[in-house]
Parts: sequence; structure tokens; C-alpha cells
Amino acid sequence: MPELGSWAVLIVGALVASIIGGVAGFGAGVVMLPLVAWVVGFKAAVPVLTVTMFVGNLSRLWWSRRDVDIGVVGAFLAGAVPATALGAVLYAGASAESLGRVVGFFLLASVPLRRLLASSRVRVRLVHFPLVGGAIGLLSALVVTTGPVATPFFLAYGLRRGAYLATEALCSTGMHVVRGVALARYALLTGETVLVGTVLGVVMFVGAWLARRLVDRMSERVFLVVLESLLVVLGLQFVLVPR
Repeated sequence: MPELGSWAVLIVGALVASIIGGVAGFGAGVVMLPLVAWVVGFKAAVPVLTVTMFVGNLSRLWWSRRDVDIGVVGAFLAGAVPATALGAVLYAGASAESLGRVVGFFLLASVPLRRLLASSRVRVRLVHFPLVGGAIGLLSALVVTTGPVATPFFLAYGLRRGAYLATEALCSTGMHVVRGVALARYALLTGETVLVGTVLGVVMFVGAWLARRLVDRMSERVFLVVLESLLVVLGLQFVLVPR
């Protein structure tokens, strides 16, 4: 269990992360992953974040619940559910050092990949989402936070603002449920991880409420510059110091 000072860091981080994620639709996991890994270690970070992001995504979904695109959710989860279960099996057998490097390379690669996908003029259609869900589900089981990679696909399909936030949140919630069941089977989802994750998730619920009121005021350009800088710095840290 975290000490008092670590709790303070995690709670403040969860509030900031949920505001970022609630405004942009991604970024919450990117902020929380290094903080949680620093406090509880990489092996426990994914179980804790699975609970945290589950509650956090429910909050984002609640504030935009009327805008969900059910068709996209169904197509995405058709590929994401089996892929997430497979990824959780791989995670259970991985070492903390290898997980640290995977996270580091993912964070570094997400910057150019996000830009490439965002600048692409390829039209994403509903039939593509099972494949998108499969790839993202597998990656999500290892690093939890796949928002920088997943976001451009939802935007390219034409989802915007509340429709994007709610649809992406429901897709992520489905992956968190599958991952949580798989991690519990391997005794990686314990009472302590559920407690820490739930507390942080409740904090993120408050942050999501604040974010919903800021969504029309924040500069997307400034946000992306800050987020990409964070991705590069943390990615290099995890690659060079994976433990």
C-alpha cells in the first residue's frame, strides 16, 4: 500500500490526468502510468490502473452518455475482447524490466504514430473497427493506456466532442473489464490493488466533471505539445531505466 506522501502524489496526479483525459479524450493513462509504476512497481501498475481507468472511463461515459455510437462500440469490442484476454496472459508471464521497456518504447512510438494517423486522409469505416480493436486490445493489456494511438481512428471515422468522448470511453471500459477478469485469474488483481485503483478512480470522476466544463475552452495545440513532450521524456526514462 502507498505511504501518505505517495497517496498525495497519486491523488493529485489522478485529478490532473482525468481533466486532461476528459478534455482531449486521451492522456489520462499516460499521466497516471508512470506515477502508479513509481509508487507500486510495474507489475502492480496495470492491475491498479485497470481499476482506476475503469472508474475514470465510467465517469467520462456518464457525462456524455447520450452521444455513444453503439455501432462503433460493438465493432470495436468484437476484436478487442479476445485480443485483450490474450494480452493479459502475456502480461502475467512478463518480467517487470521487460514491461518497463515495452511501456517506454510505446510512449516514444506513440508520438510519431499519432501524428501519422492524424495527418492521414484514409477514411476509417465501421468494418475496420474489429481490426482496430484487436490491435489496440492486445497493446492495452500490456500498457493500459493506448489513447494516443486509438484516438485518430475514432476521429477519422467522424466522431467529435461528446460522441467521441463517450464512444471511446465505452470501448475502453469493455477492455478494462476483460483485462480485470484475466488478471484476477492470475492473482494479479488483489484487494490492495482494487482499493488503490478505486480511490484514484473516484478522484478521476471529479476531474471528468471539471473537464466537461473546460472542453470548449482549452487550446488543443497547447495540450498536444505538452502531452507529446511528456510522452518523450517518460518514454526515454522507461527505456533507459526500466525498473
